[in-house]
Amino acid sequence: MTGLMREAISKNCFRSFLVGNNKVSVDVLQYVDDTIFFGKASMENVKVVKVILRSFEMVFGLRINFSKSQFGAIGQPEDWCISVAAYLNCALLQLPFCYLGIPIGVNPKRKVVWEPIIRKFKAKLSKWNQRSISMTGRITLINVVLTTLPLFYLSFFRAPSAVINRLSAIQRQFLWGGNREGKKIAWISWSQCCASRDMGGLGIKDIKILNNALLIKWKWMMFHQPDHLWNRILVSKYKGWRGLD
Repeated sequence: MTGLMREAISKNCFRSFLVGNNKVSVDVLQYVDDTIFFGKASMENVKVVKVILRSFEMVFGLRINFSKSQFGAIGQPEDWCISVAAYLNCALLQLPFCYLGIPIGVNPKRKVVWEPIIRKFKAKLSKWNQRSISMTGRITLINVVLTTLPLFYLSFFRAPSAVINRLSAIQRQFLWGGNREGKKIAWISWSQCCASRDMGGLGIKDIKILNNALLIKWKWMMFHQPDHLWNRILVSKYKGWRGLD
């Protein structure tokens, strides 16, 4: 698919989407079997995309699942978007939408964005609350849930204080055995629970610190991956990490 797009661009058949002052060209992004085409909102580009998809089907003997495909354009009339979606035989993309598990086009400062994570977090721990689990087992389960459920969100968004407090409260309740019978006594402070075992703590991950560490990692990678597309886009659009502060 990428090779077909490069050929189309080399023959000036497709006009890519240009980002920022440096005019970074973005035309196709792929992850496993997910593909996103970017380009100028024109019927000529739409026709080229359809030719690329059809050529892919003929060459590899595979079928594009158009029922799971969507088309969207920013700043274009709705009637035009609907007609293009019908031409491509796919659905019309609505903002916000979810891609690879991350909501796109949302305000991460709103608590409603984090509600799915909170529900999953609470449901998981409430199931385990019904069982007799040792303190060591509870600590292990808390860290496992924290790693598997909200980690992806925390890697891309700064969690609001209300969300962090809510997740921490669920953790505390589960750790000390709180359930439908009522609250249980917390024998040490939560900050001490989140301290490392070398410092006399329980080694539970602090959500706020983890969130900050995951976000800071992006700044670290900007210095070590200057040629990567995502880095060049940020530099062109926001002048690097300084423009993101």
